[in-house]
Amino acid sequence: MDKQFGRIMRKMVITRMSSSSFSLWEPPVDLYESDTDLIVFMEAAGIDAQQIKVVVESRMLTIKGERKCPVNGISTVHQLEIEYGRFERQLVLPRRIDTSRVISECRHGFLEVRMPLLKTQNTVEIVVK
Repeated sequence: MDKQFGRIMRKMVITRMSSSSFSLWEPPVDLYESDTDLIVFMEAAGIDAQQIKVVVESRMLTIKGERKCPVNGISTVHQLEIEYGRFERQLVLPRRIDTSRVISECRHGFLEVRMPLLKTQNTVEIVVK
């Protein structure tokens, strides 16, 4: 009975660590605003930059990707806290941005997305004839 339980648990752990996991996980993000930009930092340790897709549409930022498990041939797992597999984060942006000038970069275990704020035009009073 213990061997059967162990096999079942191993299958569950290996499934969680594989890229074919049942659900998406959500990496933590921080959203900041400067005088000129909205800036998002997402925790991205162990994620290959080529595995990340950043999409901005209107006022919605979507970040998708996958973190692959760095260990192969596992027979026993004693502790498993790091999320692996596909992830997705969506953020509603608090301000309009210039989507043509968005840049992103992975460094030091973080993804940084810089989105220049869209300059709004001054209010103009229209004379009615």
